[in-house]
Amino acid sequence: MLKISAYLSICDSIKEINLRYKVADKEVMVLDIVVKKYIEQEQFRVLDLILLSQIASQATLHNVMTQLISKKLLETEPSQNDGRVKFVKPTALALSRLAECDLAVSSSAESMASPGQV
Repeated sequence: MLKISAYLSICDSIKEINLRYKVADKEVMVLDIVVKKYIEQEQFRVLDLILLSQIASQATLHNVMTQLISKKLLETEPSQNDGRVKFVKPTALALSRLAECDLAVSSSAESMASPGQV
């Protein structure tokens, strides 16, 4: 039962972080994908984002991207080779959100591993 409790605790912590950054569920999914690509040093085009049909329709994804840009969590950068192509990348604020989420998960894992836990 402890592991389920720890999982729910992590979920609550992440939800609180997302509320502070004012990101909705679909925005979280998009933001997490963009940040993952950034960390993996893969370029991620606006078109790649718009084609994430497992998350939402193209129109909804465009709106989500626009919202994340207005919240200063994402930014676009034009391609050096082709002016028609734009890349999406996280801002420092988005990376701060990720660091907070990472800290919440690490703290929970440490508390589970500490002596006296059953």
